[in-house]
Order: sequence, then C-alpha cells, then structure tokens
Amino acid sequence: MTVYNVVLFAHITSVIIMFAGVTADWLAVAGLRGTRDAGPARAWIRTLEISAAFGPWARFAVLGAGLYLAVDAWSWPGWIIVGLISWVAFVILGEPLTGRELREMGAAVRAEPGTLPPALIARLQLPRLWQAVLARAGLGIGVVFVMAVKPPAAVAGVAVVLGALAGYSSARLSSRPGRVGTHPREEAR
Repeated sequence: MTVYNVVLFAHITSVIIMFAGVTADWLAVAGLRGTRDAGPARAWIRTLEISAAFGPWARFAVLGAGLYLAVDAWSWPGWIIVGLISWVAFVILGEPLTGRELREMGAAVRAEPGTLPPALIARLQLPRLWQAVLARAGLGIGVVFVMAVKPPAAVAGVAVVLGALAGYSSARLSSRPGRVGTHPREEAR
C-alpha cells in the first residue's frame, strides 16, 4: 500500500460524505417546503445543521486529497482543472448562497410553538434554496462522471454544466406554483 492509495481512498470517501451531505440537504429542504408545523420543521432544520457540521470538512478533504493526487502525478489534465472549478461552484452553491438564510430560518422555526405563520412558511419554500440544493446534486453527478471517465477538458466542462443545469431545471420545474407535487399538504385539501 502506498501513500497514493491511502490518499485516493480518502478522496473517494470524502466524495461519498459530500454526497451524504447533499442528500441530507435535499431531503431537509424538501421537507421544509412541505411542512406547516414547527415540530417537523425543527427536525428538518436539525438535519440541515448536522449536514452543515460535517459538510465543510468533507469538502476540504476532497480538495486536499485531490490536490495531492494531482501534484503527485505531476499532471494537470483538463478534467482536473474542471474538477477544481466545479469544487468552487459546489461550495458557492452551499454556504455563501444559502447558509445564512437557512440559519435565520432555523432560528425563526425554533421560536414558533405550533403552526408556522404564513410568512415563515413562504420563507421555507424559497425557490432559491431548492434550486441551489438540486443544482449541487446535479453538479456532483457531473463531477463523478468526470472523475470516472477522465475525459478531455471540453467534455468534462460540458458534463458538469449539464449536470448542474439538469438539477437547477428540475428544481425550477418542481417549484412552479400550481405544479403537482410542489406543496403536498395543499394538494390534500
């Protein structure tokens, strides 16, 4: 076993943990979009907080291990550059874009004893949050394709852009008012 093998293992494991965080975010944001009561909303906020606790560490481990692997090979093919740019986009779609908003919503949800007020429900359903989490998921799938196939830079770039756009588009389509599946509790009425 070489140092390269250990670092590669750490890199792949960190990617898996990043995907676990994106999955938790996806479920939690979807849950918040469908809830009207403080109890379930608190549980979804807690899920986001857990994801926020380990997500940054996984992202830095992915970056550190990936940089080591690139330097160790003394090679910077285009797919690695696309991977680095994608990592930056992944980070920006997370904390800088939605982190503060989610923390503020968490505090507002914890302050409510029962049924959430309409203004807070509307805030929990902000399309930007849903779009960011699904764009990150799509971007991540594109990056996994790039890591597995190691295509030329142009193909790698197209793959991650298409992945992010697919995630973003699915969020836009599922966020439209009056769409089936957008607000489960309203459909039951």
